[in-house]
Amino acid sequence: MKPSERLLGSVALVAMALGCNADQPSGLDRSKLSARFDPSAGSEAPLVEHIVAPQATDPAIDKFLDDHYAWLDTAAQSNQKLFVFMPGAGQVPAMFQLVQQEAARLGYHVVGLSYVTRLGGVVFTCPIAPDPASCYENTRLEIVDGVDRSPLVDISQANSIDNRLTKLLQYLAAQYPDEGWDKFLLAGDQPKWSQIAIAGHSQGGGEAATIAKIRLVARVVLFSSVTDSVHSDAPAWESTHMTPTERYWGIAHDRDLFFPAIRAGWDSIGLAAFGAPVDPATSEPPYGWTRMLVTDVTPVGGFVGTNAHGSPSNDANTPLLADGTPLFREAWDYLLTGRPRRPGLGEQAAERGSGGGTR
Repeated sequence: MKPSERLLGSVALVAMALGCNADQPSGLDRSKLSARFDPSAGSEAPLVEHIVAPQATDPAIDKFLDDHYAWLDTAAQSNQKLFVFMPGAGQVPAMFQLVQQEAARLGYHVVGLSYVTRLGGVVFTCPIAPDPASCYENTRLEIVDGVDRSPLVDISQANSIDNRLTKLLQYLAAQYPDEGWDKFLLAGDQPKWSQIAIAGHSQGGGEAATIAKIRLVARVVLFSSVTDSVHSDAPAWESTHMTPTERYWGIAHDRDLFFPAIRAGWDSIGLAAFGAPVDPATSEPPYGWTRMLVTDVTPVGGFVGTNAHGSPSNDANTPLLADGTPLFREAWDYLLTGRPRRPGLGEQAAERGSGGGTR
């Protein structure tokens, strides 16, 4: 049985009290999503961009039909990895194009994946569940694979992250056979997770961590995530994961409403073993080789609503320099590669400090 009317009513009240959506930037106008940047501005080369409707990849996908994005820099040296970015609750890939574009410039094939997101996110619904820890884990797992585990979501296999990503890669491989998307498919019918760097903002970061828990992935990048908490602790599901701790990286804002939960999650994963948090806005890469970047910079729109939550990756909130370059560009490069991009820091030192970079 799926959510009761009583539970849904409680969720609605909590969402209203907290501004309706944990991930929605304050005052966002969706008609202006592309107004703050040009895909080719400041780029070493024009990027290949594909905008794909989920139903074009599989007619059985019938929920959350916002477009997928795919990016490729044909002039960059490929790192033979796929970067998959998932947005937060109530958000879409179009809202995070700057991070996706930067990953493409670093040599990744890039996908901004549209998937089923919970209204308000699990952060509002699971704390009032009888067993919050199991609620988080079961809901996130069902969103990943479509196996019925949670009363809070109703995800068919077709609408799962697994199927959406598989069908998108198959579509891209068929439509653009010279671009190399097929190398990220195992036997053509499932993602080759060992070649995938999985990432996301907020709820999307929680789904990325869930995938890394049950599968061995090349890299995990957590933007303002994971937000799950049981009182002041991280839920137990975060402490064990098939992907080694050394492949996890995170960035957050210390004035984010969810920062205590995010930091507890990072500690549960084991990121403190690599050093204390560093503010990328006041430091230079390689940031002492830490895996935790924590900033206090003023987000676009100021400290209103969830702007601090969105500032590490959301196009509407992440600060830009005078020339239009994202303030966190070097931080993103470090998170995505484990190496400083700044000239003169040395490849050998980067290899030593990063444990070999992207795996």
